[in-house]
Amino acid sequence: MSPSLLSPSLPARPAGFTLMELLVTMTVIALTFAIVVPNLSAFVPEARLEGSGKRILRELDWVRSEARIQGKRMSMEFDLERARWRIVYPPEQKLTRDQDLSTLEERPDDWIPLETDVVFEGAGDAKTGRGRHGIYRLVFDEYGFTADQLIVLKLASQPTMVWSLAIHGLTGRVEIEKSETGEVAELVALNEGAF
Repeated sequence: MSPSLLSPSLPARPAGFTLMELLVTMTVIALTFAIVVPNLSAFVPEARLEGSGKRILRELDWVRSEARIQGKRMSMEFDLERARWRIVYPPEQKLTRDQDLSTLEERPDDWIPLETDVVFEGAGDAKTGRGRHGIYRLVFDEYGFTADQLIVLKLASQPTMVWSLAIHGLTGRVEIEKSETGEVAELVALNEGAF
């Protein structure tokens, strides 16, 4: 018998991938990214420090803006010992028609923790200095102004990794100084003659 009779000729398969193969591959890649990217900060310590610093910056900007828009004093509190912070709303903003004064008590769930391994090195201003213990309150007046302030974050496991957030009270501008040697930015007190 001839070989052509034993095996029927199959049509040649076109080169390339099928749509199903491409969809499966893209799905696997997307799932891998969905799992790895949110947990990337667990692998890179600086990312945790940067994440906490940028979140505080966003909230500072929001609180300053709200103080100006509403024409009310607004503030943020930083618990320097427990590595957490919160926004403190004016009492009249907390109270609605269906509440009474007993509902205005501070709740422990108002606090937002810093990322894992990130702690406060301190907070303060040039006049009173930088405190390292207790609760530090940063207050914006009804025009959105505050004194020049400094908030310092660091990694507990690598104390030389420091982020200093210097807030300029009149302009609202924030300067970020990153240090890998543990250096902390210092604010300079301005007297009346400095203007």
